[in-house]
Amino acid sequence: MKLEGLWTPPKLVQWIAEDFGSRRMPGSLRLEAERLVSHALGISRLDIYLQYDKPCSPEEQKAVRELVIRRRNREPLCYVLQSSEFWSLPLEVGPGVLIPRPDTEVLIEATLGVIRSQPRSGPLQILELGTGSAAIPLALSMDEDQLNITATDISAQALGFARKNINCYRSEFEKRGNLIYLIQGNRFDAIKQQARFDYLVSNPPYIPVGDIDHLQEEVRSWEPRGALDGGQDGLDFYRYLKDAAEQLLKPGGFLIFEHGFDQRASIQELMSSSIILAYSEAIKDLGGHDRVLIFRKTGS
Repeated sequence: MKLEGLWTPPKLVQWIAEDFGSRRMPGSLRLEAERLVSHALGISRLDIYLQYDKPCSPEEQKAVRELVIRRRNREPLCYVLQSSEFWSLPLEVGPGVLIPRPDTEVLIEATLGVIRSQPRSGPLQILELGTGSAAIPLALSMDEDQLNITATDISAQALGFARKNINCYRSEFEKRGNLIYLIQGNRFDAIKQQARFDYLVSNPPYIPVGDIDHLQEEVRSWEPRGALDGGQDGLDFYRYLKDAAEQLLKPGGFLIFEHGFDQRASIQELMSSSIILAYSEAIKDLGGHDRVLIFRKTGS
């Protein structure tokens, strides 16, 4: 790939969008091109057009070219840019951590809704399974007060990103009286059995293992398989969440989790075997698909 002639920021954007289009790459290609150029040149997307006649140096062209090559290889744009926005929070991401999805914001809205509907007299104890980039605990702690969140993940790589993101926002969420604890371990194995929580929140892996190789290349070839693989039927982690909620939730505590668009009936049937977890509510995403389920612990 060689750039010749006089290259300005808008010309680079146009060339990248056309190049990606010729390769039938997914997404909003002009927007991607603008984000790549602004990242490589260290300017805003608006400055691309305010500097419409400014020639790019050979070093700047090289920086753009290197990012384009990575994206051509179908590396996710968020990995290339080292950033993903969730709940209006820029989060650092990269290989080894799942990129937060907009659908998961429904889980945040649902959790905040339940928290604000319940009386309380002090800090809430919240447990999260599979924190990844720490998107969920950060979103909750930036919008609500007096939360003690324990977030677990088996992946050291993912927790590396989680720590960076938590440290970035620490001063802000601590002003609200919030704390976030990170624990590395398989599921909740590192949680003391006598610990009890008001909420158990999760966006667990829920894709049937046989479907992973049919996902978009950016997902199947780049994002961590462990954050996607829900077992043969996609329900492995829901079976675990049921047992964990029965053991670790306080009486009256809530289990709130995200699921695949076609999994609600199967999960409700699975949960119906519990005598102490009562169905509370199902919530749809912006596309009208079932996305979040809420259960409440009724027994001791």
